[in-house]
Amino acid sequence: MHRPQLQSLSARLDALTDELKATIQLSNCLAQLSFLPGSLPPEGEGDVRTELSSDIHENLKRHEEDFELLKQEVVDYTGNTRSSQTRRESERSLEKSRLDIQVARLGEDLKQSV
Repeated sequence: MHRPQLQSLSARLDALTDELKATIQLSNCLAQLSFLPGSLPPEGEGDVRTELSSDIHENLKRHEEDFELLKQEVVDYTGNTRSSQTRRESERSLEKSRLDIQVARLGEDLKQSV
């Protein structure tokens, strides 16, 4: 019963990691977007920077919110381990460690992106 929940949490963390990577790529595109010195951007292209910047900001805000929710779900899921170590509990402890590592990595990536 717990395996599907673990897989769901892990898949959602992976998806959020991929979304964050896509947002970072957008940020890199914005950083590389340039115009010749002294020239005005073509009609509508000035808005491209503004729109891209706004999209990046909105994405990062959504990623932070999603991350906080997922982090709490991982805590809720992994917080029910018992002190005696049966085989099933050992597996759950290992799963907890894996999820904690995923959450920590994603948190660091998100901090660096903001």
